[in-house]
Amino acid sequence: MQKMTVLVTGASGFIGSHLLPFLLEQQYHVIALTRQKQKVSQHPQLRWINDLEQITTSEIDYVINLAGENIGEKRWTEKRKQQLIESRVNMTQRLYDWLERQNIYPKCIISGSAIGYYGIDPHEQWTAICDENTPGQAIFMSELCQAWEQTALKFRQQNTKIIRLGVVFGRGGGILPQMLLPIKLNTVGKIGTGQQPVVWVHIQDVLDAILFLMHLDSAQKIYNVVSPELTNQQHFMQTASRLLKRKPFIPMPKCVFEIILGEQSQLILNGQYVQPQALLTHGFRFNYSSLQDALTQILMDR
Repeated sequence: MQKMTVLVTGASGFIGSHLLPFLLEQQYHVIALTRQKQKVSQHPQLRWINDLEQITTSEIDYVINLAGENIGEKRWTEKRKQQLIESRVNMTQRLYDWLERQNIYPKCIISGSAIGYYGIDPHEQWTAICDENTPGQAIFMSELCQAWEQTALKFRQQNTKIIRLGVVFGRGGGILPQMLLPIKLNTVGKIGTGQQPVVWVHIQDVLDAILFLMHLDSAQKIYNVVSPELTNQQHFMQTASRLLKRKPFIPMPKCVFEIILGEQSQLILNGQYVQPQALLTHGFRFNYSSLQDALTQILMDR
């Protein structure tokens, strides 16, 4: 039987670097789109490309669209905001335009987004819990996600599912090493009040959720891919400190991040609690639903 083909954009990013071997293990043929030049595959079922026009087959069964520059990497200047929009919205537009021109209609397209869609709690009380029906907000990180999603969903002939990702924890990259560093150094502990949400998900649950949604027959379009456990920054700090056998003692006032990062400090100091209601309703089971279990797995044998 012929292997099914998956096209992955943003394939050399943190999630993509875990997703490719996972898909290969599942016996898929993978076409991996990246901006990195001259990447060569050592696997016979993996082909790297730098441009969609390099694809020579119309037999594409699934598409996983993960393209997008790291939102936390640089300060949000107006130029940087445009780069974030370009790497998400414009890339998604180009992807769907190409599929339509080639008359390719995959069984399913999984298109990335983020829980930044839900914005922040301006009152910093964090009593609400968002699900897939909660509306977005008129702030940059939410509007970025809204535009990203709308670009994909306007192509109504395509079977698209949107995944709103939390902060992805795993080995080999992502933001977790930066979050753990001050704890490892036994310095900064609580940030701001410590009550702000940390909405996270283990990389293995991301991979499993993608595979689950690829084959799920449902009219539901939006899925929060986040751990069911509600976690705040203080709980994260205490759990990580216990596992790393550290006692960080310096509280970091929120004003420090506001001065250094400006509007971007919302990523650290604010947010919303989010539940994966649609995934749970459709019977998805998380391997790592508790922060303790997730961090233990990631940090073991280190």
